[in-house]
Amino acid sequence: MRRAWIILAAVMGILAPAVAPAMAQTIKIGAAVALTGRFSKEGKLVHDGFKIWLEEVNKRGINVGGQRMKVDLILNDDESEPQTAVKLTEKLITQDKVQFILGPFSSPITQQTSVIGEKYKIITIAPQANSDPIYERGFKYVFSVLPPASSYFRAVVEMGTKLQPRARTLAILAGNQAFTLLAAQGTDRMARQMGYEIVYNDKYPAPATDLSAFLTQIKAKNPDMVIVASFFQEGLLATKQAKELRLCPKLLAFSVGPEIPDFAKNLGKDAEFILGSAWWLPNMGWKGPDFGTAQEYAKLVQAKGYPPAAYHVASGTAAGHLLQLAIEKAGSLETDKVRAALLSMDVETFWGPTKWDEGGKNVKGGQGVIQIQDGQITGVYPDAVKQKTLAYPMPCWDKR
Repeated sequence: MRRAWIILAAVMGILAPAVAPAMAQTIKIGAAVALTGRFSKEGKLVHDGFKIWLEEVNKRGINVGGQRMKVDLILNDDESEPQTAVKLTEKLITQDKVQFILGPFSSPITQQTSVIGEKYKIITIAPQANSDPIYERGFKYVFSVLPPASSYFRAVVEMGTKLQPRARTLAILAGNQAFTLLAAQGTDRMARQMGYEIVYNDKYPAPATDLSAFLTQIKAKNPDMVIVASFFQEGLLATKQAKELRLCPKLLAFSVGPEIPDFAKNLGKDAEFILGSAWWLPNMGWKGPDFGTAQEYAKLVQAKGYPPAAYHVASGTAAGHLLQLAIEKAGSLETDKVRAALLSMDVETFWGPTKWDEGGKNVKGGQGVIQIQDGQITGVYPDAVKQKTLAYPMPCWDKR
């Protein structure tokens, strides 16, 4: 197993008296996130978000009961493998003696690493794990940055009901894994409540190298809208094969893809008019302490030389920032005091509104529909995030 150990912050400070604990001047936080492997695209974006928070928080430190303390963040590459992530998380806690964990990318990995946090009573702030069951196990020490996966496509299906003519038939395809299945199940339930006819709903083995058989079946149903719950690479694959098969619904939406700038870069004009759902956009209008507004955060990301801020990056920063706010509210590094502070918080930050239930599920949060237009990620619904009018219906591949 290859392990990449990176100390992102070497904290310099006045030496504490010999009788003081070794950690008196620092807060030690650990993270294992995918820098290689299947989830490396998404994981690197979350990693960027962690670094942005770290750079900013260490300019001033975290106020712990009147004492300013800096952060020492130990970052590992979990290689997109759950068992690697589990081993690294245990090492962070038992050998590196971290006091808090910033979680990995993906619900399946967090599902397993959070067991370790629960075992040792170490809080995990999960930036990219919103599978509902993670937060329905009675665990006390895992908290989600994202709202529940089951609500992922809510704004997309809602938007479809407001179009002229409205979208009436829907096909759903999902990767056979926790997050994507929950997103698909929630979509089916919400769409039926909104008056859609579900003409197709199936799952594919993930990871996938060929989706053509599924897409051919969808084409035969001629749905108004197609929603594919997938991760980045499979979103690229499905788009390419939809073009080859001339699958041309009026609306085509993916999870984890269109909101990442590399999606349009990889696909060029074939990405045009594709929809995505974003928990966060720079123009959402949220604002709060330290980072200001969502737009100001996006400008900060750009000024630091990172790729344009997407919600994966923002969620990484939000994970650290929300933990910071809880520590400052608690005035302590004691786990139970910080947990109590998290449960009592009802805050708005650059990320948006956040409030947790007892299981650590974020029961608030913003959401917007984006569409690729002229190669750019463009907010199209609701009005609060609207930058341009939705291009509807989607032109077929040979008419662009």
